[in-house]
Amino acid sequence: MGEEQKNDGGLLMCAWKYKRVMPRLTVDKLKLMEPNQITGLVGMSFHHISSVLENTPYRAEIFEVRTKGLSSLSLEDALLQNFIKTCEDLMELSPKDVRLLLSALLMKFEANCVKALLRAKEAELSVEEAMKYIMPVGSLSEARCRNILENSENIADVIDSLSDMEYGSVLEKAFAVYMKEKAFYLIEVALDRHVYHKIWRATVKFRGLDKKIARTVIGLEIDSVNVKTILRCKAMGISENQIRRYLIPASEVFGEKELQEAMSCSDMQSTIDSLVESAKRARARDHQYIFKELQELHVTSLTTVETILDRGLVETNLRIMKRYTPFFNVGLLLAFLNLKWFEVKNLRAIIRGADAGIAPDRVKKLLILQR
Repeated sequence: MGEEQKNDGGLLMCAWKYKRVMPRLTVDKLKLMEPNQITGLVGMSFHHISSVLENTPYRAEIFEVRTKGLSSLSLEDALLQNFIKTCEDLMELSPKDVRLLLSALLMKFEANCVKALLRAKEAELSVEEAMKYIMPVGSLSEARCRNILENSENIADVIDSLSDMEYGSVLEKAFAVYMKEKAFYLIEVALDRHVYHKIWRATVKFRGLDKKIARTVIGLEIDSVNVKTILRCKAMGISENQIRRYLIPASEVFGEKELQEAMSCSDMQSTIDSLVESAKRARARDHQYIFKELQELHVTSLTTVETILDRGLVETNLRIMKRYTPFFNVGLLLAFLNLKWFEVKNLRAIIRGADAGIAPDRVKKLLILQR
């Protein structure tokens, strides 16, 4: 059947199943931009930024959008299309179980597009203004996004126009809660819950080290989303019963019991203390690494918490890339795609900063980079 190996922990790995995708992945990960290359673009003109990016893996997509006229919006779209194409190319070369997982992961970006459509309508933006914040992806093409915005007077109309999508019933239920609570954030959380449940279920078919690594990488991201949800909802005065409906108790580190303990805490610091203790009990090194930083800094700002959690994900994925480089497994693939996505997010922040004339120091604070 092929070569099976054991890692130091004795878990089986099926290296042979990655024989098609790993050569491509090995080349792609070498092309990730270094942090100093990214920060070096901060404060530069839009023309300079686009010129630099033309000498990176984004070259083909940038040349393609140049034919329509290069702008900050079209350059952002070129970055996103490159990311989606990278995902799809790696999917094509991957075994069936990995393809199913990557397909589920791509739903995150389609869901982000749905959120952007809803936010734009809630803010009553014009179609042209709204499209500056919407990155069409998947079945939500630019033409369809424009059509939805042009033919929708309110959030209810947008949700109705999305009824044919997988998110249709999720949005309908979330809208009913939104009308009662008047908290738009709960619609976004409901979408996240649906997508991450699907991603987590896609890991069921993995076995051995692949399963352990997939659930570690994805579980940490889900835990990060859960913590953000708990802290933001508590700050909004939303009840524990309501918050519980929007959590994703899938992780093997922060399960239902641990999340309940965190929700029951009186303030942000005690919530973080509770999470650190849960990570210690589970002997989850990556979780401890992230949440101990929050604990030691005595963070009180939600924005700062979210930045530290995101940076923790970047640093964890970098460690996974190094930890499992000698072995062919799903961890390398997931870590690469996560790091690639953070690269795209950072570049988009720099492009928007240049377009809006935002001070370099402020732009740098928006970047999610390893320390």
